[in-house]
Amino acid sequence: MIRNSIIIKITILFIAAIVGLSAFSYYFIREEINKEIADNQLRYSQFLTTINQLVRFGDNVELIEKYLYELGLTKITNTHTLEKFENQALPNLTNGIIAKIIKEEEGFYLFLQTPFEWKVYGDIHSHNLINYYIITFTAFLIVIFLFVLVIKSILPLNILRKKIRRFAEGQQNITFSIPQNDEIGELAREFDNAVMKINALNQSRHLFLRSIMHELKTPITKGRITAEMIDNALYKERLCSVFERLNSLINEFAKIEELSSRNYCLNKQNYKLQEVLQKVFKMLLVEEDQISSLFILPKEEYYLRCDFEMLTLAIKNLLDNALKYKSEGLVEIKIEENDLMIVNYAPPLPYTLKDHSKPFFKDKNSSKNGGLGLGIYIIKSTLEAQELVLDYLHKNNQNIFSIKGVISKKQKGPNNV
Repeated sequence: MIRNSIIIKITILFIAAIVGLSAFSYYFIREEINKEIADNQLRYSQFLTTINQLVRFGDNVELIEKYLYELGLTKITNTHTLEKFENQALPNLTNGIIAKIIKEEEGFYLFLQTPFEWKVYGDIHSHNLINYYIITFTAFLIVIFLFVLVIKSILPLNILRKKIRRFAEGQQNITFSIPQNDEIGELAREFDNAVMKINALNQSRHLFLRSIMHELKTPITKGRITAEMIDNALYKERLCSVFERLNSLINEFAKIEELSSRNYCLNKQNYKLQEVLQKVFKMLLVEEDQISSLFILPKEEYYLRCDFEMLTLAIKNLLDNALKYKSEGLVEIKIEENDLMIVNYAPPLPYTLKDHSKPFFKDKNSSKNGGLGLGIYIIKSTLEAQELVLDYLHKNNQNIFSIKGVISKKQKGPNNV
């Protein structure tokens, strides 16, 4: 369970409420008992004063007993209780009446002795606190009932949190509704409405992009067919390569769309760096005899742990930017530890890598045509999908882009996982 969970906070709050109610009830009942004891002590003292006055005017036991009965005192007849008072009687009393107050655990008693016998009187209503106990017990029941009611009403938040997390991970067929008319029920209904609207927007976007790609591929296919009819072999090859490049760009956009909508299934394997670069050069329309005049390649053989299609797309964009913005020299592809690095001589990026990673981000002060501003955004998105990190450093008049951790430690051929 989450440490800062609302359920934990509410539980702690109700525990504090129960502890506070227990403390209040304890001190309240104790004060009531002490107050009753003080009142009884005062009352019995008044009884004793009145009895002593009656004794002065005559030893009339019947009158004293009548007075005690009128005050609500009753004669104690329980043998077990009377045993406690046997040692209170004076053995050699020959005349007169002795009256005194005796305090026991269960309350106050009035001890009355004559030369012939002794009697004990008590208050039958002493310590009648049953009403206070009933009120306290009822208060505890109300607190527990409210606790269960509140916990039951917020428990759907935990289910809603899991649904939102699953939706954020790409699951679209999610529904969640609860039969509650409070804020949580309204939140669940709004979540359902938001999911339906987002799914409708995604479907509209997919349909729109597929329609656009279909409309673009039709003239490209017709152009490719027309180019095949040209007699000049050089022009024919160049036109066909252009149409192939346009077709590959549309396929790249389709992959980016799948990646952004989280519908692309990664297939990470070990690939030779040479195989990846061959695919990249083909995507850049770089001929075999042009590679050495544009790039410096590593001489040793390395293996890359990646999704082939996604990584070639990222490296293609990195090399394309390196060629476009270099100020001098060749673009170098080198390996340092587990990182693949693209190095070129160029001015530093005018903004941070985070800014350049935003879609459609363009430098308004740049004199060069920067395209749509999607290059680094595509690179970063394709790498993050493979749990790889893009890093940037400008050092010694060089821009250094690094793909962290892409080099595999394995020295054998590609293996599936």
